[in-house]
Parts: sequence; structure tokens; C-alpha cells
Amino acid sequence: MGAGFDSLFPIETTSAVETRAAGRRLAGALSDGAVLALEGDLGAGKTQLVKGLVDGLGGDGDAVSSPTFAIAQQYETAQGVVLHVDAYRVQHQREFIEMGLEDSMDDAVLVAVEWPMRMGHLLPTETKRISIRHQGGDRRRISLIADE
Repeated sequence: MGAGFDSLFPIETTSAVETRAAGRRLAGALSDGAVLALEGDLGAGKTQLVKGLVDGLGGDGDAVSSPTFAIAQQYETAQGVVLHVDAYRVQHQREFIEMGLEDSMDDAVLVAVEWPMRMGHLLPTETKRISIRHQGGDRRRISLIADE
């Protein structure tokens, strides 16, 4: 991921369909092994964006659901495995380690993490942080969060 990926932001959407389409566009600019930290409130559109990412990598985005209870789900795509993690219910980072999540991350063409702050140091330093925010009604603003 480089300047091409970064230049796609910010993205404004007005529906779930448009948020998913934004994910398809972003998928085209990803490099293998990309890790995306998706930040936003409940219902912001994080899972819709992941559906689009899976579509864009040649998978079935309709199969994507929020992995809140499973914590992590894998989706096969033409490009490789997408690992979708929802850390909302995780209490301690050791839970990720016990699950073998780090190994799964190494094998994925893309890792998309909802509620990434719960993973802490387990996310690679090159992780791209994406913010999805409600703008009123069905409008969303998807932004790349600059490195601090």
C-alpha cells in the first residue's frame, strides 16, 4: 500500500451499497499481506467495507458477516484468504495469541480488523488505520488516519 492507496481518501458514501463499492475500489490498491484497522462506532459501516474488500479481491462479499461472536472469520478470494477480525468482545490480547491469530494473519492476503485498539501491539507497525464516521442520515466519511 502506498501513495495510490492513500490518494483514494477521503471517501464519502450515502448508502451501504456505496460503502461496499468503496471497499471494492480500495481492494484494487492493496498489497499482499495488507492489514487494515477499521475504526468507527457500531453501525458505522465497517462490515460493509469488508464486504467490498472481499468482492474486490475476487471473493463472495455476500458471505461476509460481522464476526463479533466468532472473533475471526476467513474468506477465500481469488487473491488468497481474507481474515476478518472483530475484537469488540475480546478482553485481553492473550486471547488473540491463544487463538493463533498471529499465524492466521501471516497467511492472509488481507487482514481487516474491527475494534483494532483491543489488539494493541499485535498489529504490525505498517497497519493502515481507516476511520468510518456517520455524517448524518445514511452518509459516511471514510478517511485514512495519518500515522502519529
